[in-house]
Amino acid sequence: MRREMSDMLRVIMDGPKRGAANMAADYAVLLSVSKNESPATLRIYRWRPPAVTIGYFQSMRDDVRRDECEKDGIDVIRRITGGGAVFHEHEITYSLCVPLRGRIAVVSVLESYRLLCSPVIAALRQCGIDAHYSPVNDIVAGGGKISGCAQTRRSGVLLQHGTILLDVDFEKMFRYLNVPPEKSADGGSRARVTSIRTLAGGRAMDEHFIRGLEERCADEFALLLDADIARQGLSGKETECAAEIERDVFGNERWNRERKATFL
Repeated sequence: MRREMSDMLRVIMDGPKRGAANMAADYAVLLSVSKNESPATLRIYRWRPPAVTIGYFQSMRDDVRRDECEKDGIDVIRRITGGGAVFHEHEITYSLCVPLRGRIAVVSVLESYRLLCSPVIAALRQCGIDAHYSPVNDIVAGGGKISGCAQTRRSGVLLQHGTILLDVDFEKMFRYLNVPPEKSADGGSRARVTSIRTLAGGRAMDEHFIRGLEERCADEFALLLDADIARQGLSGKETECAAEIERDVFGNERWNRERKATFL
């Protein structure tokens, strides 16, 4: 029997994009889901070239070493989700857009983090990584953070961004982000953050392994949402909308520096 759109999870296995294009695609999906033009959507993607994103409420001046980013051609983009500054390079990134009704609507923000981290935890465990939820919005393994996430709720839709760290280049992270001194020493961030490569070796960078982990994440999110997977790409309308948002918002310095944009 054919299920309704409300019972579907659209899964988009997207190719790598520039930072502004990735953020624009996620916002275009949010708008489409809010208008009931698309079902709940899980988009899994990567970054090319590497980029820095900052949380919605952050100060670019305080949290990012912009001069170093500009020197190395690293774009800095403000997300619409909260959380801290992130250097995106060797990772799997996902965005989940779900209508704020049903199971997700009846839980607190804290409980929604626990719920929506559970598919990633299950997928990591299936790959041999002993992962656990760490409130408020982290997943830890081997004593360090291996995944973090952040949310926003707009127009009746919950958007969650999350990352799974395949590898970590601490030298670059310290160069591009304003990491507090107490966290930048060997006993600080290096002890607090880990990666699949640290825990499981070189297979973390193997494309077959990465694809398998992405597929497991998709399956586990569908299981959580009691949804059938529909494998699709962005619609034509979403693609056009994303291009406009990229130009007017995430590719616009006024938004990235000052959090001002007429589109949002």
